Amino acid sequence: MKLLKQLSVIAGFSIIGEIISYLLKELLDIFIPGSLIGMIILFILLTTKVIKYDFVDDVGEFFVNNMGFFFVPVAVSIMNYFGILAPIWWKLLLIIIISFFLTFVSVGLSVKLTMFIQDKLRGDIDD
Repeated sequence: MKLLKQLSVIAGFSIIGEIISYLLKELLDIFIPGSLIGMIILFILLTTKVIKYDFVDDVGEFFVNNMGFFFVPVAVSIMNYFGILAPIWWKLLLIIIISFFLTFVSVGLSVKLTMFIQDKLRGDIDD
């Protein structure tokens, strides 16, 4: 029963996000994926402790541990369009490589900056 409640909480936020996404599209002509909106709302409520971590921890952990399984349908769908992608494979590969290195460097610099700020706040670093 606990897992069903946790799944319901996550699904509920996904549905709320879809409703907000629909309203944004209809009223303001702005498209933001509903799943993204729902997870941002859930994240904010979890960080502000409005919703306790215990309400979603088991199901959330299951989703994270099995994330690769959820990408299998996407990979299979890409193979359906191989004829379209084949002529531009090298462009896609170049984009993947460049974005990988940009992400790698930006995450590394962000971690370094965060550690510097934490050390500064603790007083470990003198001016």
